[in-house]
Amino acid sequence: MTNNRRVILLEKINFAQEYTYMKEIIEKLKAACAVKNPNYELVVTLLKELRDHFKANLTEPGLVKMIRLAYEDIEANGAYTFMYLEESNAQENIAYFIDLLADYSNKYNREELQDIRNLMEGITPEVGESEEESV
Repeated sequence: MTNNRRVILLEKINFAQEYTYMKEIIEKLKAACAVKNPNYELVVTLLKELRDHFKANLTEPGLVKMIRLAYEDIEANGAYTFMYLEESNAQENIAYFIDLLADYSNKYNREELQDIRNLMEGITPEVGESEEESV
């Protein structure tokens, strides 16, 4: 086996291990949010772990920032307060956010993550802006 092939194989193995680790954190987050009264301290701890993983292994600074904003919001308010899904509660909104993060490379999830990031940063779309984007 040539050195180039060995390096590619090792990169694939490393990526698979990192992806598995990310999925484990996401599954723990989903489980923590699925109970009637979530333990938000655990959710914050897991979000910090997920952020560290994204920061170390992905070139996705926007996602890293969103995860930080999410756990800072929980720390400040005792719950997740970014209500992207308007007719849902905080628990359903954080669960939805986590689901989007689980498949962040999906183009539709990325669009919704951008909308959530705008919400987190207090950016509101201008009237007619969404109509222009769809053209």
